[in-house]
Amino acid sequence: MPYYSLEPAAPGELGERVVMDTSVHPPRVTHAHLHLDGWLSDDLIEAYPCYFVSETLAASLQESELDQYELRDVEVTISEDAPDDERATIPGIRWLFVTGTAGVDDLGTTAVGQLVVSDRGLAVLQQGNLDHCDIEDYTAE
Repeated sequence: MPYYSLEPAAPGELGERVVMDTSVHPPRVTHAHLHLDGWLSDDLIEAYPCYFVSETLAASLQESELDQYELRDVEVTISEDAPDDERATIPGIRWLFVTGTAGVDDLGTTAVGQLVVSDRGLAVLQQGNLDHCDIEDYTAE
């Protein structure tokens, strides 16, 4: 089965209230705080080492048969410098906590935290907008 590595847009970064263990790699996050600089309208975004989805894409994931993830709450703040027209379009956001193994499960991460999905996983994610997400064939190292 083919797999794909995804590199979503990063319209922000983890905020100051993130709770993260940096003694491991990738860092282990227990409380996600996403601080957005703006919005590019993608339904899948990244702030290393976390992935986030719009509530619309979260609903598509929940309706699918995929099960190698958890949808968790995330604290979201928006930069004062974000353009007003972008602020108005920011949807509800959920933390996509991936629990699968890259190249084995429909949704997985590599040892360094890269998101890898199967054909089935990609089909579900493509129900949302991935315009700024780089998608490449994945080959296990």
